[in-house]
Amino acid sequence: MPHGNSCSLPSYPFRMRLLSALFALLTSTSVLAGIFDRCDYTAPRSASASAAGVSRIVIIGRAGSLRVEGRAGTQVQATGTACVSDRALLNDTRLTAQRSGSELRIEALVPDTGMFQRAALDFEVTLPANIPVMVKDGSGSLTIAGTYDLTVDDGSGSLQIHNITGNLSVEDGSGSISISNVTGDVRIVDGSGSIEVEHIGGSVTIPSDSSGSVDIRDVKRNVTIESKGSGSISVADVGGDFRVAHKGGGRLWYDRVAGRVVVPGRN
Repeated sequence: MPHGNSCSLPSYPFRMRLLSALFALLTSTSVLAGIFDRCDYTAPRSASASAAGVSRIVIIGRAGSLRVEGRAGTQVQATGTACVSDRALLNDTRLTAQRSGSELRIEALVPDTGMFQRAALDFEVTLPANIPVMVKDGSGSLTIAGTYDLTVDDGSGSLQIHNITGNLSVEDGSGSISISNVTGDVRIVDGSGSIEVEHIGGSVTIPSDSSGSVDIRDVKRNVTIESKGSGSISVADVGGDFRVAHKGGGRLWYDRVAGRVVVPGRN
């Protein structure tokens, strides 16, 4: 005979259905958006500096969107909005401009947050169009247009780059990449996400791309893909050679290549 008070637990199938329902609720898009996109407190942020005597401008973004645009003039101006879930995070979410020798650094300072907190800084930078630029970005969309020689180190989020005078080098973790109208050479190292490149005055080189489609159009010189994982390759209107050293799964198509074609499976 059982002793003391007793109560029956819900049946195993019922418990599993309950757990499944709770899991679905917690992982639904709307719930996650509500937790991780909270913007309960906002404040404008800005920083500026003269670019006189500057040989390179470095821009560092973290969580949040970032837009960089080259213009005529000698002034660098950054403006944005701090967005946080906890008022205590607001003062530490800010923009700074610091000069070190001939290098000017524009940086978004965003504090570390707990699991259910958020701190982000959406901002845009306007700068002289005749100074080399380096952009390091964490997460969020990134758009760059109208700059001189450009180097980009991007974590995650969509990346759009247009109208660059000079050479372009990109290292990207994840997210789609769209590049157009670059007068010099383009180099891309990519993790995952689609790549679209068109209207390039020099050569296009992709040392490695793990996954995602690659679409390249209108390149005046060579197109070289050293290592391609999964995903299709589509190339057309190349003024020089087209070469693929290693190709994983996915379609490979090319047309209107003026120079030599060296691709896997083609004699």
